[in-house]
Amino acid sequence: MPVFFIHSTQVEDEVVTIPDPLFRHLSKSLRIRPGETLTLNDEQNRRYHTTILQITKKAIYASVLRIQESPLPSTPRITLAQALLKGEKMSWVIQKATELGVNTLAPLITERVIPRVSPAHATTYQERWDRIALEAAQQSERWSTPKILPIQAFQEFLRQENKGIQIMLAERQDKTSLSAIDLPSDNPNGITVFIGPEGGWTKEERQMAKNLNVIFATLGQGILRAETASLASLAILQARLNYL
Repeated sequence: MPVFFIHSTQVEDEVVTIPDPLFRHLSKSLRIRPGETLTLNDEQNRRYHTTILQITKKAIYASVLRIQESPLPSTPRITLAQALLKGEKMSWVIQKATELGVNTLAPLITERVIPRVSPAHATTYQERWDRIALEAAQQSERWSTPKILPIQAFQEFLRQENKGIQIMLAERQDKTSLSAIDLPSDNPNGITVFIGPEGGWTKEERQMAKNLNVIFATLGQGILRAETASLASLAILQARLNYL
């Protein structure tokens, strides 16, 4: 069964109280019963191995059998700076990137982004993406959920500091392969990888990145779809960092 996320305030005297919405999912969808085991994570990176004591009409009560602390991070944190994709592609990237262990997702508006998100719709997107990331983190038994930043302009995000090693994936250029770029394992600010939209980066965006010392890289001779490039990049980085 997946790991489910709770808040530390739900744990008292070695008993976890689980109200809605997780209560509804566990009792109605998964039909969990007293005596079954349940694994729960809180926001302080503690994992509770529990057994179900009681199920009422409003909550589940679970007894804590063992508490496990999160292991110290052994690889740099990875931020996926992803240009907004149309339709369900963005949701799909968020789901799979979560499974691949990304720490932060930054949805970006670039010159060639097709979907135009109004401020009124941005909150709806954010809530949906947070829910998708939560479900994917539970399914893949992660210790924490990735942070999804608010939708922002590419230029705004690019100028922010503390993004660690910055890598922009760009096609049709004689650049270094992502598999060959030097990745210091002790970088405190991690790695940020930029993936463009379906139409690619503009000349101006590439120059802006170059001016800020962003490293350019490719994934080979073929031209990949944006969503494919995102996951291929994460898989390569995580394999090189011994995460996978």
